[in-house]
Amino acid sequence: MSLSEPALALFRDHIARHGNIRVDDSNRETFRELARAGLMRAANSFTHGSEAVYRVTKLGFERRAELLGGLKEAV
Repeated sequence: MSLSEPALALFRDHIARHGNIRVDDSNRETFRELARAGLMRAANSFTHGSEAVYRVTKLGFERRAELLGGLKEAV
């Protein structure tokens, strides 16, 4: 799987911040890239509409160590 550097950085940030990243027009396409790769999925929010939240998929969870590139995970 080949991901852009911005997508890898966003995935790492998403994991490190436990998903606490606001989705907006500046990062939406990068989240979509992660979704196309099967690592994340879009979810809707009542207050913010469609694609307002992205969640890590089972595949993303399983591959997180590989994608984090040797960074230590917070326990």
